[in-house]
Amino acid sequence: MEPTLKVNDRVLVVKNTFLETNITTGDIVVFYGPQTEFDENYYDQFLESLQIWKLTNDQTYLNTALIKRVVGISGDEVVINQTGEVFVNNIRFTVLNIDEGKYFKDQTYIVPDDELFVLGDNRVNSQDSRYIGTIPYRNIVGKAFYVIFPFENFTNVND
Repeated sequence: MEPTLKVNDRVLVVKNTFLETNITTGDIVVFYGPQTEFDENYYDQFLESLQIWKLTNDQTYLNTALIKRVVGISGDEVVINQTGEVFVNNIRFTVLNIDEGKYFKDQTYIVPDDELFVLGDNRVNSQDSRYIGTIPYRNIVGKAFYVIFPFENFTNVND
């Protein structure tokens, strides 16, 4: 997510378990990959929401939370052209102060219902929806609001 987030930045995330955070295009979200399975038991979900990090599961890679920017929501058409430009429903999607990269192939994605299409701000070196697929809403941990540490980097990440 560089340059938006630095390697050692810590962010404040409002969890999406029982509080709807109204995630929209352009927001930065924390999520688990689409291959992560979840129990539909609300009691277990509540206990899970109290954890700071999943430390008790042997599937470390599958249960590592990722942080990316939402580019498309249910039903959107996302087009990425060879120069790295992104279009959502034929409207240019722009993030200021990032390198969109080069050397892509023309790709078109249709975001399924109840899923999100996410991209990293470091487009050349990002494991995002281009590679791991769209993210089901149930995999969203929450929406990132502020960089809170180190203190000199304190800022709103969704400006």
